[in-house]
Amino acid sequence: MYNTVIVGGTFDRFHVGHEAFLDKAFQSAKKVLIGLTTHSMLKKIVFQNSIWPYERRKKAVEDFVKKYGKEFVIFSIEDIFGPSIEIEDLDAIVATEETRQTCERINQIRKRKGLKPLEIIHVPYVYSEDCRVISSSRIRKEEIDREGRVLVDYLITERLKEELRRPSGKIFEGDNVTVTKDLISYIQEEGFKDVVCIGDEVVHDLLSLGFKPKNIIVDGKVMRKPIDYLGDILKPYAKKFKLKNPAGFISRHAWKTIKEALEKESAVLVKGEEDLLTIPTLLLAKNNIAIIYGQPGRGKVIIKVDDEKKENWRKRLAEFETA
Repeated sequence: MYNTVIVGGTFDRFHVGHEAFLDKAFQSAKKVLIGLTTHSMLKKIVFQNSIWPYERRKKAVEDFVKKYGKEFVIFSIEDIFGPSIEIEDLDAIVATEETRQTCERINQIRKRKGLKPLEIIHVPYVYSEDCRVISSSRIRKEEIDREGRVLVDYLITERLKEELRRPSGKIFEGDNVTVTKDLISYIQEEGFKDVVCIGDEVVHDLLSLGFKPKNIIVDGKVMRKPIDYLGDILKPYAKKFKLKNPAGFISRHAWKTIKEALEKESAVLVKGEEDLLTIPTLLLAKNNIAIIYGQPGRGKVIIKVDDEKKENWRKRLAEFETA
């Protein structure tokens, strides 16, 4: 337990990410100094005119931290350093990945001034339903609310359509039976604990050879034409979910439905199209799970979920349009 730690931020649209940030500070120290940016610091921020006034932001922070029953001081800051480069009796500073570099610069300045460097307490990002970082800017744009619930539908762009036509994982090519057998062998060799399968034909092929994925996401169509075996592929799954998702979209409701579906063996029946639902499935799935989907005209693709792929898709998701 430190005696005194310092934190800083704008704390606009006070959200659960801010709560986690301040919670870490108060759990780590007897006293917390909280620097709150003034509007003079925010001139270059997009939507600066929609940022809450200083007093409103201050009150939101005060109302939250009072519950800890510890000493705290809230003060205004006019630059990224504030008094952290001047106060001698400081032990630590709280940082996110975004502000860590600034904290390191603060320590460099403190050393030059003969002050002890501060311990840097790292706080992980808090993610919204769509697995992107919760931020005040996203709340201002009404993409999410302060709890991280998604408020928009994602709409794919023409450039991303071309990119998504390329396989995102290991592709198995050939006739359906051979490809499916090879795919099952690969799953067994790699020891995947759980498998999620997206696409009616892919699910049908796997079930026909006695392999049951833990989760399936289907829309009752192949190449946009209705199938006559939908009942057969849904029958093995006692737990079923329904989801509306228009073609070319990732609907705002998809995130919550898929997250719930992945918690147990289940089938998700999509009204619309399931093509883009590989993206939320990958972002919401646990690491080392396999996701399988069909590549039209080529074969079947399997993706091993890991942190690198998730980060890549978070960046791609930010390139979608929203509606």
